[in-house]
Amino acid sequence: MSHLVPILGAVASRPTIPIFSHTGEVLSRAVTFQFALDPNAQQRILFAKCAGARRFTVNHHLARVKVNLDARSAEREVLSESGDTCEPSTLSLSWSGFSFINEFNAWKNGQSVDSPVNEDGSRGLAWRHELPNDIFECASVDAARALENFSASRRGERSGAAVGFPRFQAKGKVTPSFRLRNRATPGRAPASQPIRFSDPAHLRLPKFGPVKVFGPTRKVRRMIDLGRFHIYSATLTQRAGRWTVSLTGVAAELHQAERSRTNRHADPVGVDRGIISLCVAADANGVFFESFEGVTTLKQALGKLKAANQALARTTPGSKGRQRARARLAKTHRKVVNTRRHLVHQASGTLVDRCQILVIEDLNVAGMVRNRHLTRSISDAAMGELSRQLLYKARWHGVEVRVADRFFPSSKTCSGCGEVRNDLDLSTRTYSCGACGLVIDRDLNAAINLSRWRPREHSAVTPLVPTRAALLSTA
Repeated sequence: MSHLVPILGAVASRPTIPIFSHTGEVLSRAVTFQFALDPNAQQRILFAKCAGARRFTVNHHLARVKVNLDARSAEREVLSESGDTCEPSTLSLSWSGFSFINEFNAWKNGQSVDSPVNEDGSRGLAWRHELPNDIFECASVDAARALENFSASRRGERSGAAVGFPRFQAKGKVTPSFRLRNRATPGRAPASQPIRFSDPAHLRLPKFGPVKVFGPTRKVRRMIDLGRFHIYSATLTQRAGRWTVSLTGVAAELHQAERSRTNRHADPVGVDRGIISLCVAADANGVFFESFEGVTTLKQALGKLKAANQALARTTPGSKGRQRARARLAKTHRKVVNTRRHLVHQASGTLVDRCQILVIEDLNVAGMVRNRHLTRSISDAAMGELSRQLLYKARWHGVEVRVADRFFPSSKTCSGCGEVRNDLDLSTRTYSCGACGLVIDRDLNAAINLSRWRPREHSAVTPLVPTRAALLSTA
């Protein structure tokens, strides 16, 4: 089964020259198609080698940078003790991806002074020709990006939590993954591209040959054949014993019929995300629009997870039984994740297809999960994932999304008269207004208030008498 997901980092790798389809459309929509793979035994071994080569390359660059930073720091301490203000004699290394690629290519090919020496006297990595060169170059770029994030965080130029020095990647403690670039000129025939579908059930990858793919591929193959999708790279990842491939690239905009606003709900629709319900939607007139069942996949799987963890704890470290127990535990986790993602995709797709304007809250999800009583429920509710999908799908379908202020009291404000109840706690699921006597479901009340929110209007809601349907609706 394929999934469309946004790739934020794909924009940075786009060429400056625009890519056009055969009909003259500009390919500007960053998308990713994800498929599960069924490699044969030889391909599985080669996949594992590529993932190991990526870890090896990243650790190589991090070790060089760390040694350089430690040496310069030690020299600064000596100079500061002696009262000397000169710069350390040890030169700093360039952290750019280009420099990393050149350095590692020279090192693995035996052209550097410190290149490894093999038993037969040759220099360089003896196994470098067994794997695609893209593995090493893409890993070098990944190491450079991680160091750039660390540098930007240290300078205070990066928002969010502080980022420390990148961790060294150890086997068994990081997700096996590697990336292959599609070295093909846009507009060339699909049959001449390194990464392509050789038939409906196989994806051809450089050095690997045809790899069997699960699920329907007709949609992607038609887009590639028509020139409406150009692949930039293929990222292969192993999770819970299963390899998946993510085909990242740019596609043409959706058809005008899918972006038309003619048959969509004209009034703004507020979307209140919650724990009991995944989300409740209502418009400014107080009309109940849609309610989606809450995500409880983790709660339902707790029994199986507990049994799998207990079975894992009883195994001997390093044994075959432990490997099988870990695989069973990972499979259960994978099913929980896939079920949650499927439910969120259904909700976000329905809202985007039926509405012209959506209003959501700017929730502090990271702060909410710090509540130890609600951590598990909030994490299982997929609040952040729902907003992420709504934002990128709305851009694709031409839907306007308004993000209400984080401190807008959508749940505490009466949708009938505008009275604010500051004593409303999370356990109260029905909103009762002491001023006008309105009794309404808490989530529906918040959705109505959100639908009336307008930019630069953070403290007031337009009072409106709700309809009979809104008064009688419950989540």
